[in-house]
Amino acid sequence: MATLGRRALASALGLSLMAAGPAVAAQDRWVAAYAFAPSSAAGPAGPASAPNPRDVRGPLGPDVVEGVTLSHVVTVTASGQRLRLRLSNAYGAEPITLGAVTVHLGDMTREVRFNGERSSIMPAGAPLVSDPIDLAVAALDQVKVSIALPQVTRLPTHRWRQTMRGADGVESAPMRLGALLAGIEVESATPPGVIVAFGDSITEGTGALPDGPGGWPERLAARLVEAGRPWAVINAGIGGNRLLHQGSGPSGLERLDADALVPAGARCLILLEGVNDIGRPSRPQYAHQAVSAADLIAGYRQVIRRAHAAGLKAVLATVPPFEGANYFTTEGEAIRQAVNAWLRDQTEADGVVDFDAALRDPVAPSRLQAAFHSGDWLHPSDAGYQAMAEAIPLDACD
Repeated sequence: MATLGRRALASALGLSLMAAGPAVAAQDRWVAAYAFAPSSAAGPAGPASAPNPRDVRGPLGPDVVEGVTLSHVVTVTASGQRLRLRLSNAYGAEPITLGAVTVHLGDMTREVRFNGERSSIMPAGAPLVSDPIDLAVAALDQVKVSIALPQVTRLPTHRWRQTMRGADGVESAPMRLGALLAGIEVESATPPGVIVAFGDSITEGTGALPDGPGGWPERLAARLVEAGRPWAVINAGIGGNRLLHQGSGPSGLERLDADALVPAGARCLILLEGVNDIGRPSRPQYAHQAVSAADLIAGYRQVIRRAHAAGLKAVLATVPPFEGANYFTTEGEAIRQAVNAWLRDQTEADGVVDFDAALRDPVAPSRLQAAFHSGDWLHPSDAGYQAMAEAIPLDACD
């Protein structure tokens, strides 16, 4: 009798929890509306590059700062009545002391608090999520986030275009600085699904003009908003990233969960990654990490399975041409062609986007169209990124 009583109680409790589960989930209205993937210096270091004064993203800023305020202007891709910030010190070896953090939208400014306090300490190796901020935003609004760093701070290795203001109040010209802002989430009564654009510099948007619409993820977000489709898009690209090996940060397979599968509201993954896996081994310091088409295909299959296990759809993209880039080889081109043939024919993913077909020169298909590259035969131009965004069906993740 006692055993039956315990079983009956456990059964009733289980039914109660099952009934409560969806109700609790329905109250969780937060979705990711902006992302910037943290990175690290893991993996072999490439040869140092000379500073490029013509880089449209601005000059490199300092690695270590003190007594400054960094400001970062971003575009959110979902609407909501409140928002909250996600900062990250995921790969930092020391805690980071934060001073005042503020959010600006038009002529409105809001102070940001963390556990009720205006200042906070972000532990080493961890993110920090703010308290909710009463500030309504609309999809495609530009939000400025300013972060004061009163103490000596080593910035993250993944850089983005920011300005820096010192004690004299003078704000610098935009420069590339390590970014502490890893995401913005919005609270919405009708939250959209979130598409995570995952990949390397061609996803991050290298080559796009800094004051323009951005790379293909940002342009896809604008298309979806204009069409009234219930999707937000976040960009989880990291320049130099590879699917299978570290170097320019953790590998794609290593960072997949944190950057693509667990952001709030994530429902679909669009993966574009592989050109660095193919090209980098032509350089001596990466020769021991040569990959085959079979290696990349096995990696793609892992992404598909892990995305499906997390409840996300997986849409894969073909690898665009790269003849003329500084690590192109005929052997690498053969691997790219074999990988793309598999991507087009496989039925394991939920869809395929043919970026190769959208960007290649019809006369020389191992090259990008001249109008579609930004000067290095690897990274698209603004016109190239627009062609990529338009190659993605608006119902690709439905």
